[in-house]
Amino acid sequence: MKFFKFKNNNKGFTILEALVAISILSISVAGMIGVTASSMSYSRYASDSITANYLLEEAIDSVRNSRDSILKKDSNDWGSFLSKYSSCFNQRGCILDVEKFSPTVNLGDVALCSSTGCSPFYYDNNTSGNYVFYNYRNVGVLSRFTRMVKMTNLTTDHNEVKVVATVTWTNGSSQKSQSLETYLSNWQN
Repeated sequence: MKFFKFKNNNKGFTILEALVAISILSISVAGMIGVTASSMSYSRYASDSITANYLLEEAIDSVRNSRDSILKKDSNDWGSFLSKYSSCFNQRGCILDVEKFSPTVNLGDVALCSSTGCSPFYYDNNTSGNYVFYNYRNVGVLSRFTRMVKMTNLTTDHNEVKVVATVTWTNGSSQKSQSLETYLSNWQN
């Protein structure tokens, strides 16, 4: 009976091989973390941009609804429309509180922004019966969004106005803004 003795030359990884493997793994993981972080940042910006667009559309639609309601009630009442939004013709702009919105009368739904800027929205995620998420009632948590509406007379007879709504918010450490504009005229003339 013959016994063969094999010599085993494999003693495991050397330290150099282990360091190279750890370096490659670290670089791969760091790259994946970087991609994930930037994806989350882009996702948050996209979500904020959609919210801003909603708030812009809400303001423009409210002003347009008000114009149509006032002129439908009385065809000679363009002046009432301009009077309702008189604070929006100021350089500081105005806020529109859609919870208090009345298309024909100013019930505190239009207010001049302060010299330091427009009031931020509060976000209320309690949807049990009340579907207004962004509000000025101090209900919920203070949001990152503010909205300002400015109006400008385009004609000397004041029968056409430009309406610009701007929403600003912070995304991380940077300030973002989005604007939407429309032109409204006294369609009864």
